[in-house]
Amino acid sequence: MTEISDLKYKWWVRDLLELGILVAIVIFILVIYVPHAIWDEEDAMKDESRFKMGNDYDVITYYERLTDKQTANGLWALKVVNAARDSLTADSTFLGQKTIDFGDESVDVDVFEGYDVVYDTSFGFLMTRKDTIVDTVYTVVTYNEEDARYDTSFIRLDMIDPYLKDITLVDIPDTNLSSHVEVVSYYDSYMPDSSMFFCPLTGKPYIITLSEDDILAVESPITETYKEPRYLVFSFTSDSHGKIVDGEKSWARF
Repeated sequence: MTEISDLKYKWWVRDLLELGILVAIVIFILVIYVPHAIWDEEDAMKDESRFKMGNDYDVITYYERLTDKQTANGLWALKVVNAARDSLTADSTFLGQKTIDFGDESVDVDVFEGYDVVYDTSFGFLMTRKDTIVDTVYTVVTYNEEDARYDTSFIRLDMIDPYLKDITLVDIPDTNLSSHVEVVSYYDSYMPDSSMFFCPLTGKPYIITLSEDDILAVESPITETYKEPRYLVFSFTSDSHGKIVDGEKSWARF
């Protein structure tokens, strides 16, 4: 009976050891990977917040260029800046001194040449794509009087006109199609909206101020260390995401 009891005891000890090892492995994985996941989340939130502050500063700056006035009212500036872009999209001649009517109020703007380009590059992501270009290529035969011989050239369709008018043109005996791949850069633009003026972490509006010297500042609303519990023993923390003062970004100093 004693041997049977000892055998049962040994089985329990082995099971407990295996369970302990399994728990230790799980804890080890959590300790290694969970903090990294939280740090990545903190960095992503910080990047998003700084991205929004940059947009806010640009919106208010473009409002000043359009109206020759300054404002700390970001939502009003956004309304005017987006309306000017919409009007220019609908009518490419919407340039110079214009009035934008919002129904209950109106604002005079001076839409400068290239505003659409400035808008799209500021509120857009630089992208690249590969386009396959198909060209029509002409075989052009001309007579070279100086050397008294015939020259053969291969000319694309968009460059053929000068050759057609050239008195040395003899013949165009052949036409072919040629294709090549070009890398094209473009901006995938977006229209900033009211959510840009609120911190993605706290939901509080960014602090927008104009000093007595008319210096514009956009600042994170986080004034004390922000904390959220994660997985019982961990926490998500964040200090202020910085500020932009007179175009200078605090996070770009280092």
